[in-house]
Amino acid sequence: MSRTKLSRRFLEAIENGRYEELPGGVFTVSYIRQYAEAIGYDADLILEHCRRSSGEAEERRPVAKAQPPRWIRFFQSV
Repeated sequence: MSRTKLSRRFLEAIENGRYEELPGGVFTVSYIRQYAEAIGYDADLILEHCRRSSGEAEERRPVAKAQPPRWIRFFQSV
């Protein structure tokens, strides 16, 4: 606990795969990275497990349609 500065509750949540008990967002990523560094494990593997178990890996964010460059829009308006 002293090497990571994480509470026992969060450490146990990570160790037992109960990621829903973590605060979420960047805090979860940071906590998992701190934990992995402390035990000498690959943080990306734990983060991938976290994403898969929460269903985040399957979710796709909508992609905004990119605007064409300004020079193309200029010639389209002429």
